[in-house]
Amino acid sequence: MHAAVPRFFVEPDQVSGGRATLTGIDASHLSRALRALPGETIVIVEDGTVEHGLQLDEVSPARVSGSIVWSRPIQGEPRLAVHVLQAVPAQAMDATVEALTEAGAATIRPVLTHRSVSRPDPSRVVHRLERWRAIARESAQLSGRAGPPDVHSILPLAEALDALPAGTRIFACVISQDAVSIMGAVPPVPGDVGLVIGPEGGLDAADLRTLADTGAINVHLGARTLPSRLAGAVATSLLLASSGDLDAAPAPRPA
Repeated sequence: MHAAVPRFFVEPDQVSGGRATLTGIDASHLSRALRALPGETIVIVEDGTVEHGLQLDEVSPARVSGSIVWSRPIQGEPRLAVHVLQAVPAQAMDATVEALTEAGAATIRPVLTHRSVSRPDPSRVVHRLERWRAIARESAQLSGRAGPPDVHSILPLAEALDALPAGTRIFACVISQDAVSIMGAVPPVPGDVGLVIGPEGGLDAADLRTLADTGAINVHLGARTLPSRLAGAVATSLLLASSGDLDAAPAPRPA
């Protein structure tokens, strides 16, 4: 509780009359894992738009409530929306979702490419998707975001590209002599970027043709080769740094 102020996402119906209430998993986590006590202040984010300082006066595993002592519009979300099309790695997709969330990805879109080793059993896809969304929510709370990124269902690469918002500029992270530096390809903000991260074996010729048909730009991350599970978070950070989204330090919380 003393290393960082806990942060939780709440719905509008949890806030009323200058008070707010948390129940279920959030209340249990606050009371048991974080050992919150009456008189302490946490931060809650209402509907992804407003954050409040909540001074606790009731703490139990079933219910945590308190009085709102300050409020302000949410801050810190990137103006550049980075939609990461991540080839599902053979291992560590949980950690990949966590890192992409903390780096600032707007959406996470697991994709299957021709060289993807991991081919999730259809009977387990729903369970894995629920887990990834739970990880994204927890990671977004810990990293001070306005809300978790949307984690989409697993799709083939071509279908995931078609599902991107209209006008999205697409970057394909590749190891190629004709690729340009990702930091030199950042579009004006606000805007949308589709960032394609291939599997450990890289994107094959068919994947590259699919990307070329969309007008994708081939980009590189420098002279070193990163594993697929890390490349997306590093690329997202470079894009946001180049667009100016990392220029300002976090705003201090009201006293």
